[in-house]
Amino acid sequence: MTSDVFNANITKVVLSKPTKNNQADRAYTRIDITGNGEQFQAEMFTAKQVFHENIKKSDLENFIDSLFGTTFLQYTAWDGVREYSARFTKKGKILTTSHVVANQPKNTNFSQGFNKQKNHIIKEGEQIPALVDMGVFTKEYKIATAMYDKFQQINRFIELIADETKPEKMPKNATINIIDFGCGKSYLTFLVYHYFAKMRKHTVNICGMDWDASVVKTCTIAAKKYGYQSLNFKQGDIGKQTVPPVENWGKPDTFNIVISLHACDTATDHAIFNAIKWQADLICAVPCCQHELRNQMKPQNLDLFSEYGIIKERIASLATDAMRAKLMEWMGYQTQIIEFTGMEHTPKNLFIRGRRGKKIKDAKAFESVKKIMDEFQFEPTLFKLLIKS
Repeated sequence: MTSDVFNANITKVVLSKPTKNNQADRAYTRIDITGNGEQFQAEMFTAKQVFHENIKKSDLENFIDSLFGTTFLQYTAWDGVREYSARFTKKGKILTTSHVVANQPKNTNFSQGFNKQKNHIIKEGEQIPALVDMGVFTKEYKIATAMYDKFQQINRFIELIADETKPEKMPKNATINIIDFGCGKSYLTFLVYHYFAKMRKHTVNICGMDWDASVVKTCTIAAKKYGYQSLNFKQGDIGKQTVPPVENWGKPDTFNIVISLHACDTATDHAIFNAIKWQADLICAVPCCQHELRNQMKPQNLDLFSEYGIIKERIASLATDAMRAKLMEWMGYQTQIIEFTGMEHTPKNLFIRGRRGKKIKDAKAFESVKKIMDEFQFEPTLFKLLIKS
């Protein structure tokens, strides 16, 4: 770039107007570059997603030059005083302008430091060795580029648990018991432990459960390495677990939580069923793939919903989670379905949260479920488990 439109004080750049050669489905439609000191980050937008790349200040000009004129035809930048622009005309000439602007774009992405797009509970730079070993953080405690989506997911999950575990919503000085069904590599489990035990200084007992014995062994070794004495892991099948794998579950002065992140298909139903059976105070689940109802779906009056494969799949998926939430309400839980995180971070995007409330069953919620079951000939696993219990 020329000195007419680029200088060392630039803090924000927008590249827009993609060229005709940049029209593929995954092509970038716009790039926003925001900086703070010696660090910059590019948000690169496609039609459906957004990607992030960290850039050193010394590399910024070369990064822009590699895209302006080949991928984008419009460049706009700000340095806190002036706005600069450059654009390519149809004849290939570059036109440049600059002028003083009173209202500079706010540097929201970097108001609290590099790479802090949101006011996360767990922030980049916090010294959490578990996240380094798992590859979420680099050795410098920066978010690893390839793990950006995972970092967003686990942070959002903790935010949604935090909303329902504020001091005024729990018994004073309560011990927090947490079971993580289908914990897998336990990104979330370790971070939940860090949040409650290290940040909030609660007494906690956490058990991560998974069917994969090798994963359980690895996580157990890691918990001992970090000195997480009240974090344990157990190998087992969610559907066959008959008692809570936490010793003081449900005792006085405890607050009991069941969580599940991306447990596949009906594993989420078993996690919710166990949570209800064991009278968990809080249930938090983000379902994963859901095939059960798609294969059962036979509409009695609404044939349109089964004529197109992708529509059938989505209707079945939404119906699965809607019925899960209503069945929880039937069993006395105050339930919400919340957007988990942006679709660019995961397509598995619904968060089911239920807090134990009234002890009597909600007959109206049961009737709502029966209606949709009758219309589509559904027989969901959670319904069958609750009816038999």
